[in-house]
Amino acid sequence: LIPSLLEDYLVEKETIKGRRCVIDFSNNFLPIGVFQRLLCLCVAHSVRGNENESDHNELIMEPSLHKNYATIEFEPGFKVHLLQDEEAQTITIFVRNDEFAGKCLRIVQAMLRKVNHDVMGSGLNWEIYLDDVVADELRSLREAQEENASPWFSCRENKHNVKTSVTPAAENIDLAGFLDSL
Repeated sequence: LIPSLLEDYLVEKETIKGRRCVIDFSNNFLPIGVFQRLLCLCVAHSVRGNENESDHNELIMEPSLHKNYATIEFEPGFKVHLLQDEEAQTITIFVRNDEFAGKCLRIVQAMLRKVNHDVMGSGLNWEIYLDDVVADELRSLREAQEENASPWFSCRENKHNVKTSVTPAAENIDLAGFLDSL
């Protein structure tokens, strides 16, 4: 899988359905290859999750991958869209099902920390902004955490066997161990 060899996909953010999680690198920059590495980790997690759920007879959809956009189903009903905006220096993740918003946030945060640690020498900086369901605007991660903002921070996700966190030590392990920690 070499996402950088794929073609760009023209898509308007407004046409993608789901709750937004915007990862903003504009205070520094979004290096070439970070989005592609995130896609590879997402696909690996999706495939690994599908192997673990094989006894449930539910298959996930095949990922749709492009240079700047992807649709990936992590598990049945847990579909995400990832969109890179090079000009704005952002990666936006759209979660189709509110019940998986918190889980998606933790998975993507862990993956970014892994890429930052393994590839960028921990020099990559970003801010995260989340859809506010009530105000219909983006809020900083800190504000959303303080307000326990739904759907990103809620007790409903416990029924989906959400691990509460991925330890920083997980960043230092091999890929298979890291994916198991998600």
